Amino acid sequence: MKGIKKVLSAIGRFVLRYYLLFILAFGAYRAATIHARFWNGMIWSDTEGYYLYLPGIFINGGFGNLFVRTEGQFPMFPGTNKRYTKYTYGIALMEAPFFLAAHHLAAKLYYQPLDGYSPYYLRGVQCSAAVWLPGIAFLKAYGTTFQPCLYLYDDSVLYFGTNLMHYHLQEPGMSHIYSFCLFALIIYYIPKFYTRPGWRAVAWLSFLFGLTTLIRPTNALLLLYLIFYNVNSRIALQERWQFFRRNYKLLLIAPAVILLVWFPQFAYWKYISGNWLIYSYGDEGFIYWNRPKFYKVLFYIQNGWLLFSPMAGLTIIGCLLGAWKNHYNIAIISIILLLSTYLFASWWCWWFGGALGQRSYVELYTLLAFPYAYLLQLIFRQRWLIPKVLFVLLWLALIHYSYFLTVYYTGPHYEVWELEMVRNWALHFDYWQKL
Repeated sequence: MKGIKKVLSAIGRFVLRYYLLFILAFGAYRAATIHARFWNGMIWSDTEGYYLYLPGIFINGGFGNLFVRTEGQFPMFPGTNKRYTKYTYGIALMEAPFFLAAHHLAAKLYYQPLDGYSPYYLRGVQCSAAVWLPGIAFLKAYGTTFQPCLYLYDDSVLYFGTNLMHYHLQEPGMSHIYSFCLFALIIYYIPKFYTRPGWRAVAWLSFLFGLTTLIRPTNALLLLYLIFYNVNSRIALQERWQFFRRNYKLLLIAPAVILLVWFPQFAYWKYISGNWLIYSYGDEGFIYWNRPKFYKVLFYIQNGWLLFSPMAGLTIIGCLLGAWKNHYNIAIISIILLLSTYLFASWWCWWFGGALGQRSYVELYTLLAFPYAYLLQLIFRQRWLIPKVLFVLLWLALIHYSYFLTVYYTGPHYEVWELEMVRNWALHFDYWQKL
C-alpha cells in the first residue's frame, strides 16, 4: 500500500511540475487538428478587427483601400477610403512578432501569398496565443514565491474546466488569452512593487495596465487589486495610504507611460477621423445599467457563464468562504467579480456575440484562481476521506463536461435558439448529442 502511495505521489509531483508543457503539447495537437470552422474563421469578424492593424501597416502601407475579409463589419470611415475598426491595436501589438515571422520568413520561404491571410499567417496567430498563454506559469510562480501555501498550480484545471481552453485553441485571435496573460503578469509584479518600489517597477506596471486597458477598458477594475492588495484591516489601509503619499513622485510616472501606450491609438483615430479621441463603439453602450441582466449572464442558454463553465462555480464558492476574512485578497477579488458582472450584464450585447459561454470572464480566471485554490485547501485539509473523494468525483465530472463541450463545439449554440428549434432544455441537450 505504501508503495502505491509513493508511486501516485511521484506521478502527482511530475504532473504538477510539468503541467504547462503538457498543456502546450496538447494545444499543439489540437491546433494542428482544429475544426475547419475555426480555421476558416481564424481572422474573421472581431478577430480581424484586432488584427487588421498588421496588414494595414506592414503590407498595405496604410489603411487606405485596405482589403478585409469581413467587409460589412469594417467599412471605410465615412467620407474617406480609410478602413475603420472600432477595436484598438493592443492585440495586434502582441501578435506582431509572429505576424512578422510569418510574413518575412514562412510565407516567403514556402511561396505563400504575402497578403496577411494565407495559412502561415493563421499559424502565426496560433503561435501567438500559445506563447502568451503561459500566464498560468506566472500564477504558479506567484504562489511559490509569495503565497507558498496556495495550490495555484491547480489553476491549470480551470484551463480544461472552463472556456479558457476554447479561447486558447479555437479562437486564438480574440483578446482574452492576451488579457489573461497581462492580468497574470500584473498579479505577479504587484508584490514586487510594494516590496521594492522604484521607477522601473512603476513604469513596468504602468505599461501592463496601459496595455490591458487599451485592449479592454473594463480591465481597469484590476486597479482595485493593486490598491487594496493585502489590505486586511484599517491599520493596513492607513499604511497603504502612507505608502502612496511617500512614493507619489514615482507614481507620476504612471500617467506618462500609460499615455505613451495609448498614443498610437490616438494617432490612428486622428488619421481616420481628424480627432485625437473618439468613442469607437458608436451607439453601443451600457444600456442596461439600471436593469442589468444578471441571470442571463450567469445561467441563460445564450452563453450563460456558469452553464457553459460550471467549474467556475467552484471559484464563486471559494469567494463566499474566503471573503469574510479576506484570505489571499479574496474580498477585493469578490468585489472585482461583482463589478465586472454588473458591467457585463449592463452591456447592450450582454451575451457578447458568437461565443462559447461568457467570454468576458476569461481574463478574470487569473484572479479567481485564488478563491479556487482556497476552496481546495479547505477540502483537502479535512481529516475525513469522503469529502475529498466526492469533490474529486465532482471535479472530474466538471472537467469531462467542459472538455467535451469545447471539443464538439463548432459554433454559437444559440443560433439554434434564434431559429426557434430549441424550445426547452431537453431539446437543447439532444442537439448537443447529435454533434
